[in-house]
Amino acid sequence: MKIWLFAILLVLWGNLLHPLIGGTAILPGGSWQFVVAGAALVAVSLVAARVLGLDTAPLGLGRAGAFRGSLIGALGGAFIATAAVAIMRYVVPAGIGQPVIYEPLSRIAPGDLTPHIALFLPLGAVIPEELAFRGTLLGGLLTRYGLRAAVTASAIAFALWHGTVAFVTVMNTTMPVVLVIPAIVGAFVVLFVGGVVMAGLRVATGSLVTSIAAHWAFNAIILVGLRYQRID
Repeated sequence: MKIWLFAILLVLWGNLLHPLIGGTAILPGGSWQFVVAGAALVAVSLVAARVLGLDTAPLGLGRAGAFRGSLIGALGGAFIATAAVAIMRYVVPAGIGQPVIYEPLSRIAPGDLTPHIALFLPLGAVIPEELAFRGTLLGGLLTRYGLRAAVTASAIAFALWHGTVAFVTVMNTTMPVVLVIPAIVGAFVVLFVGGVVMAGLRVATGSLVTSIAAHWAFNAIILVGLRYQRID
């Protein structure tokens, strides 16, 4: 029961973040307020892990496999993100007859993207989310329900956590109105699949560093790819 309460808490937390502090950042997670919220999420996740009786191994915080995991995660995240950028640059525009532009990136100076990727992205989003979902939630579910249920449930919670962000992100693109709802549904599917992939990487290597590296590399390359895409 405790693990499900934690999952519900995470979903509520994620969907309240944007209404409460979304106005402090142009890009998701890109402000000191998000960093503070991320630190709070880390603290809550560690307290929940203690309540659930999880030590370093179920959380993926052991040293074993961390370096190997970081390489696997970074390469995997970069590969998937590169493919996603190519689809958004060439395949989607060919289908809808116009480029897909994420409007907030047009308000980011080139020099501001680097500190966002290096500082705000990992501290305000990636590390807190990974500890919460692929650390405490996945670890707690694994010990009680087995691999398949744990990966599926953690991925569903991860997708639902991004509900508000997914909606706002789609609305901030140049997507035609008629495609907004399919795009939002597609965003949830992508988030669920991403949650499954990162949970799988975390379990396969035994290290939370793997999913942290994959999450960071994916988001960073998506941002860079969309920021510097060529518009013909």
